[in-house]
Amino acid sequence: MRRIGFILFTVAVLVTLVKLGFWQMSRAQEKESLGHALKFRSEQMYYSLASLPTDPRWYSVTLRGQFDHSRAVLLDNQTFRGRPGYHVLYPFEVNRQWLLVNLGWIAAPAYRDQIPVLPEHHGEVMVTGMIAPPSTLLELAPEQFGTDFPLRVQNLNIDALSQQLDVSLMPWIVQIDPDSPLALEQTWIPVVMGPQKHYAYAVQWFLLAMAVSGLALWWLRRSKA
Repeated sequence: MRRIGFILFTVAVLVTLVKLGFWQMSRAQEKESLGHALKFRSEQMYYSLASLPTDPRWYSVTLRGQFDHSRAVLLDNQTFRGRPGYHVLYPFEVNRQWLLVNLGWIAAPAYRDQIPVLPEHHGEVMVTGMIAPPSTLLELAPEQFGTDFPLRVQNLNIDALSQQLDVSLMPWIVQIDPDSPLALEQTWIPVVMGPQKHYAYAVQWFLLAMAVSGLALWWLRRSKA
């Protein structure tokens, strides 16, 4: 009975390890596909919202419009070179349509109750950047917004921000081009971890499965003897 229990436990462990290995393989393939899509799409430039494809993520855009500086959004907990700060986002109006533009990183003041001095660009300006999905983190409960601007937020929940800003925002944001004269310090990258690390993790899981198999066979032979 002990021998059967050991075999069943070993099989369960092996199945789990192999599944983890194949999951990491699939994640690596997803990252490879995303990398190819990023390269191809980022080279395609669009000059109007009406001309964008159904899925506009990762395409480049050049748009003319106006910022609304009275309703700035500060994405909290953004560190750069060990310093805490924010990503500064402004609502941007293009032909009566609204979207959020991430200008980049700005350092936080020494005290939490202080707000950094935010840049302002008045009149019609040209924004060039890449369309990206809004960054989100796991939330245990819906985020509660304050009533004062700029808003300090932990996540870029577009639906909630649309209600708070009282405008209908596009379901994505524009990450401004680092070479734009409007850009702040750029810390955003589209892919955090490349496929190589996922492949390395997959190899680790498979090697662990082999090690467990070897130990199990050794124990079974020893117990049989």
